[in-house]
Parts: sequence; C-alpha cells; structure tokens
Amino acid sequence: MALRPLGTTTLDPRRYTDPAEYDREVERIFRREWIAIAREDEIAKPGDYVAFELCGEPLVAVRGDDGVPCVLSRVCRHRWMPVVEAGCGTGRSFQCPYHLWTYALDGRLIGAPEMTRTPGFDREACRLPSLRVEVWEGFVFVNFDPEAAPLAPRLEGLREAIAPYRPAAMRTTAPLLFEHDWNWKVMVENFIESYHHAGVHHDTLQPLVPGNGTFADDVPGDGYAILHNPTRDGVPMPAVLPTTPGLDDAQRGEFLVGAVFPLLLFSVQHDSLVWYRLSPHAVDRFSLAIHLCVPPETGDDAAGAEGVAEGIATMKQYLDAIHQQDIAACQGVYRGLRSRFAAAGPLSHLELAIAQLARFVDDRVGAS
Repeated sequence: MALRPLGTTTLDPRRYTDPAEYDREVERIFRREWIAIAREDEIAKPGDYVAFELCGEPLVAVRGDDGVPCVLSRVCRHRWMPVVEAGCGTGRSFQCPYHLWTYALDGRLIGAPEMTRTPGFDREACRLPSLRVEVWEGFVFVNFDPEAAPLAPRLEGLREAIAPYRPAAMRTTAPLLFEHDWNWKVMVENFIESYHHAGVHHDTLQPLVPGNGTFADDVPGDGYAILHNPTRDGVPMPAVLPTTPGLDDAQRGEFLVGAVFPLLLFSVQHDSLVWYRLSPHAVDRFSLAIHLCVPPETGDDAAGAEGVAEGIATMKQYLDAIHQQDIAACQGVYRGLRSRFAAAGPLSHLELAIAQLARFVDDRVGAS
C-alpha cells in the first residue's frame, strides 16, 4: 500500500475516533513496537520495581539480583491475581495476595503453599512470563514482540542529537499524573510541534520559544522525531538549578524536543529532562505521567544543594501550567475530530514531525 508523501496532510479524522482503528493500532503498533515504560534510575537497585499496565497487560519492570532490568507479567500463574499492585516499590520477591504464591525477581516460582499433593505439579512451568527489554539513554523500553529488531541502531541520529545533554545521567522525580479523554495521537501531535505556541502558550512558551523559529529534522522512516527550539536571545528557559556550573545563559536556554514513536515524548536541556509516559486504554482514553528529571547530584530532597527543592517545585508548577493549556487545546481538537465536517487538513512547514508520525502510523497500520 502506497504511503502518503511526507509533509502533506494529517491523518484522516476517523483514525483518531474509530474504536476499530484503535484496535488495529494495539495489535500492529503497541504490541510490536518498543514502548518506554520507566527510567533506569527508577529501578536502580536489585528489587526496585515499577508496576504498570500496557495494552491491558499488568506488567512490572524490576531490577533483578543480577543487576539487569527485566519486565515480567504481574498475573499469577495460579488463578490470575496480580502479584503486585501498580506503583513503585522495592522487595526481594513478589507474592500473590490471593493464595500466597511467591515469585523471585526473575519470575521463577519459589513458593506455592499446599501444592505438593497436586499430581504432576510442575513448578518450572509456572514462571511469570517475561518480555524483551532494552535500555536506551536511561529509558527502559519493552516490546511484546520477541522477533522485533533492536531499538538502538535506528535511534542513532536521535542519540547523537541529545548526547550533549547527558540524558542517561538524569535522575527522576515524582511525576504529575493525569487521565485524559481524547486519542493518544492528539497528545503526541501537540507535543511535537511548536506552531501552536503563539495561540495556546502565548504567555508561557511563546515569549521564550517563538513557534515560528522552530524546526524539525527530516528523518522519515526511522520512527523518531527531533524538534529544535532555538530560544529568544537573552531569554533563557526556566532552570531547575539556581546555578548550573559552567553554563552561560545561552547554554542554559538551549533545549531539544524528541519523540520515539509511538509513545515516548521528551524535552531535554542541560539541567533537566522532561518526559511524558503515555498509556493508552481506548480510542479516546489514556493515562499520562509527566516526569521531571534532574542532574545526578540532585533529587527530590535536594540534599546538599540549597534551593534545588524549590527549583524542582517551581519547574513542576511551570510544567503543569503548560499542560493545562494543552489540555484545553487537545480537548477542543478532539471535539472537532468528531464533527461530520472534519477532514484531513494541510500541514504547515512547522508540523513536519506530525507528518513523520502519520507516516509511521501508515507504515504499520496501513494508509487511509
């Protein structure tokens, strides 16, 4: 099936509103592509875990005793109770609260009360299933497809672009959490273009990053996008740290927006990384966690760094204010998408990354 010429129009509106289209995306995108589900520092020590849901599957990312991150099913092999609830924590094993079956950090069944009298019971056959995992620039990615090609080789251009900001070294702070009632692609498209700064963010981002000064790299076919955001001369972006040794205002103001399709969205500057974790649930529903990451010498408690805790709180307020503006915009877009008069629209030169996302979806689901 022929793909659309890159940079022409949006996807057809039905691809944002049709439940059958979303079902195809689940099978052909979410269950076959690499999805970022955590930062490696969130599972820094053996036993640290992040439990979550992806495509209706209860999963847990955990650092094993061997020091290697893995992702396991959370569904007990006995009678299907999740062995750990969603959220973060640490432990030496996972124990199902229903009948107390216990699993090691690598998924092996190590405890099954009262099962010795069951004929043919095979402890080895009751291991928690595991998924493929790859760590890239501090992000933990998971893939349901055991035959999927490795992630890192196709992201080399993106890695080179963000290398000066040392994203892998950043430490993660507590996220801002949201539940939204529109299609996941509306959120991704909003994030990867600055055309809307003048209208939606006229009092937040536009004074710092005029939308008409931004541009995206032409990287069709690789499943990622890079958006450059040159800041206005003499007006640095808000910084997390009160002072950043070795950086002048121009360097402090530099930042870059990136996306790894389908669901990883981030912006990075010298003293912070912001990343969005999207978890789609239906054609018109997804969860969103907005994470702020800071350099390794800082953290939530800002121990030994005067003023950093206040800087983190201020930056989170700023991120929330920007997102509240985006909420109103995305809700409006989704109302319009459901109109009988909605049709594919032409794209501006400032929306090249949206064309790249459309190409990505077309390539995997099929062109409309």
